[in-house]
Amino acid sequence: MSKRKRNKRNKFSVESTHDYYQIYSKKDYENDSKTFDNGIVNGKLDLDSFRRLMIQELCSNTKILDTGFIGHYKLEDVQTAIKFPRNNWKVLLTVSEELMRSSPHYYRLNSFYSNMAVFCWGLDLYDVKNGYNAETLRKTYNALSAKLESMNLKHEFSKIMKFIPYQDVFCGVVMENDTGFFIQQMDLRICELYQVQDGLYNFRLDLSAIKPNNLQAYPDYIQKEYLNFTDNKLASRWYIPPFDKQICIKLNSQWKYPFPILIGLISDILDLNIYKKLKLQSARTDNYKAIMFEVPIDEKSVDKPLLTPETLGVFARMNRENMNDDIGIIHSLGSKAQSISFKDSSNTRNNVADAVEELYNSSGETKELYNGSSSGTAVTLSIENDSGFIYSLYRQFERWTNRFIKSRKYNKTMFKFHFYILDVTIFNRDTVIKRYKDAISLGATVIDKWMASLDMTPSCIMGSYVTHDIIYDFQNHFKPLESSYNSSSSSGEAGRPTNASNGELLTESGEQTADSDANKNR
Repeated sequence: MSKRKRNKRNKFSVESTHDYYQIYSKKDYENDSKTFDNGIVNGKLDLDSFRRLMIQELCSNTKILDTGFIGHYKLEDVQTAIKFPRNNWKVLLTVSEELMRSSPHYYRLNSFYSNMAVFCWGLDLYDVKNGYNAETLRKTYNALSAKLESMNLKHEFSKIMKFIPYQDVFCGVVMENDTGFFIQQMDLRICELYQVQDGLYNFRLDLSAIKPNNLQAYPDYIQKEYLNFTDNKLASRWYIPPFDKQICIKLNSQWKYPFPILIGLISDILDLNIYKKLKLQSARTDNYKAIMFEVPIDEKSVDKPLLTPETLGVFARMNRENMNDDIGIIHSLGSKAQSISFKDSSNTRNNVADAVEELYNSSGETKELYNGSSSGTAVTLSIENDSGFIYSLYRQFERWTNRFIKSRKYNKTMFKFHFYILDVTIFNRDTVIKRYKDAISLGATVIDKWMASLDMTPSCIMGSYVTHDIIYDFQNHFKPLESSYNSSSSSGEAGRPTNASNGELLTESGEQTADSDANKNR
């Protein structure tokens, strides 16, 4: 057989291509992709389809089935790290990063949580004591609003959110000057959660792990401590950045070690790969055939073949070259030729489907909440359930900013400021805006929070007030044209204008109606 035919035949073998690793058909894959896309848009996640997509991508985009590795770690090491994350969290972070690169749907689901946060923030005033100076308060409020505005909190916090879902924790240091503010991420492998201050973790840096070539990428205060360390001027290799110069946000704050939110699914995904390999092996066995050839014998002499072994060998090689690898040849003296199948027809279980179901059940997610119901209530609860992760992070961002405000001496003896972030996501923004608008219409003094829900910061609110009301007086100069929608009668009378007011005469029936005052009784 030609080499070209041999390559064509081997194209679909297990060892030569990932096509054999396909869990389901292309049509099913496209349907799951569509379901996943709709869930991202609507906030109603179908984790069942997500798992199937992720398994398919792992099998197609990596060599996990061939090598037994995810990145640089064996599957056994990953399983061990999931069971004992306290001492093996670096393995989990590496695997999660690898999945972000190899599985587009893993990347998108983590981004789904990242992009939910919108950071509508504002400032409250509290602990105001009698005798406060109104002018001092106003100046301090304006200065603080301007400072927080210059920090670009919405952008800086959104950057942090990109890392939280797949790393669980973000450690960063502040780079700041008179005109700029920037939060730089630190490599978690050289950081260690050290203490709790104001309800937040602080971390310390391992100066010995900093590469000299990368020293210029660090803020000047870290560079200074690193040089002191290399000059043996420090007693320890650990350095704690000032608390107003560092930020540590952790999703699973109950654990000091990182544990990404979706990493718990990896164990079941690896089990599914084992199921899949068993299914492939079963498929190869089921498809294997053996053909038995009869070797003619001398009827006058028992067990004496009429062909020499050399002649049998020639024909056997010729037959072998024209058959697939999953077909075997058996030569038997005097037996009739027949085909033998190794397929077990009694095994009708779908191991892959069973494994997917087990994976879904072990995730701890409620099917009715995510993909088992079309109820509007279920969809709302699903979105709020996801939003709970975001709200818990909002509280940490609030505490960090309030700690920053306190450290920079904006709080005074006579009054203090509280930074807040509204519980708003991309899915409930309109609902929150309506909630505060209705509260204002009933007399609640929450106009600042209503404007915050419209994505206006305190500094922007003050700037809008100065521009629109004081300088340009938009309220009196930009008036809409009068209509029945925005104007009312000055005399207090309702209804359409009368003929008399328009200088028109009444008809005969109109005069009768006016004389009898019939309209007054309507």
